[in-house]
Order: sequence, then C-alpha cells, then structure tokens
Amino acid sequence: MAIIGGIYAPNTPTLIGDLGVRHPATEKALQDLGERVRAQSTIDAALVVSPHFVTAQGFGLVGTSEMRQLFDFQGFPPEFYQVRYMPPGAPRVAQQLLSLCTQALIPAAMTKEWGLDHGAWAPLVHLFPRADVPIIPLSICPELGESGHDALGKQIQALAHDFNLLLIATGSLIHRLDLWNRPEPTYPEAARQYLEGVENALQTGDWSGLWRLPRVLRDQAAPEGGEYPLRVIAGAIPSFRGEILAEEQEFGAVSLTTVYLEPMPA
Repeated sequence: MAIIGGIYAPNTPTLIGDLGVRHPATEKALQDLGERVRAQSTIDAALVVSPHFVTAQGFGLVGTSEMRQLFDFQGFPPEFYQVRYMPPGAPRVAQQLLSLCTQALIPAAMTKEWGLDHGAWAPLVHLFPRADVPIIPLSICPELGESGHDALGKQIQALAHDFNLLLIATGSLIHRLDLWNRPEPTYPEAARQYLEGVENALQTGDWSGLWRLPRVLRDQAAPEGGEYPLRVIAGAIPSFRGEILAEEQEFGAVSLTTVYLEPMPA
C-alpha cells in the first residue's frame, strides 16, 4: 500500500463546458494522467483538497458512501448545470483518516453538509470520466495555518500504510479575478514571477524553495486557497519528482497548471 502520486490540477468551471474559451492542453493532460495513475495500481481512494471547501475550527472530511454533487457557481449557461458526476465515496478510508487525526490531536470531523464542489469535480470529470474512483473531499482550514495542513498531510502518509491513495489538490497558482477581461491579457509581473518560482520548485522537488518565495510575489498572484492545498501534499509526499504536464491561462487573470508529483524515497 502506498501513496500512488500527487496531482495539482486546475478547477476552473471552463473545464466543464464551453464559455468561449477552451483548455485542450489541460484537458488532455488530465485525461492522460488519469490513465497513468490507474495503470499503476488500484486506487482505494482519491483524497481531493479543494479551496472551495473551507471549514473553521478543524478540517472537514466527507465520508459518505455516495457523493453529493454541488453546483457552487452562478451565472453560467444551463448546460454547465446538466453535467452529472457522482462517484462513490470511501467511508472506511475516511473513518480511518479521521481516527489518525484524532490520535494526532488534529481537529477534524466528518460532515454531511458538503459534497463534491466544482473545485473537485471540474478536474475529476477529465481525470476519471467514468466516475468510478472512490473520492474523499477534504477541506482547508485557514485558522490551522501552514503547520496544520502539513500535519494533515502526514496523517494521509500514515493512512497509506493500509490503502493505495491518490492525493489531489486543486486551484490556480494565479487567481486574480479582479483582472478579468482587461484589454491587455497578461499577468502582473510579480504574479508571473511567483508562478515561475512555484513551477520551478515543483519541477525540482523543492518544497522549501517554494515556501521561501517572497510574500509580496504570492500576494500579487493570490493563489486560490493560499498555499494550503499544496501544504497538504507536502506533508504527505515530502520527497518527489515533479512534472509540469500543462500550463494555460484565462484572460491574464487565472493560471491553469497541471502537475504530477511522483513520490520518491526520502
């Protein structure tokens, strides 16, 4: 049993339907990656950290046997709300992760108030189009800070002694919706530097280099969910070989970066 791999994937709703912009490189990268990880081993559960699932006072886990699909976006054409993606859950795996968190004094609880938000299912429809891989949605909890998310990742690493797991974090490294539809669709220079710095760190397996990037660059990029989704992966997969599989953008405001992190011996 092991962590099969880690994935950082975009979660924009434009991966779901046609809004006048398409991302063929991202879609193909996700499709190919889904086939790649399935070929490695049977996946007992894919744990998905979406920046749209935010909780207070502790982490939230969805451990239901069936996933409730959430359409947590507004103002899109009707066909966006007609997409159905309802994979099974993994209650036994989720319960064991909760037990590990409790033993490690990490605040966490099961919730039935959430389900599969678009931050999870937008990339999943391309990764696993048959919706047959069991999913466990995990929240971010900003008040627990960087160390709390790293600690959650470490419990996922421990969980992998008993299950074959895939860990997926979603979001955009540049997420500047305030810049949407500007006449000049280019990233601000500081945001571009942050994106390049993160991608370089991920390609070279250098978590510490990623965390050392200047705060002013991160603030200008405004990554979705901060760096918390990546912190969970870092706790679970401390040593890795990274591969950038696709890099696209929307209107100079949002980056779409698809990364595969192959676990390596420490």
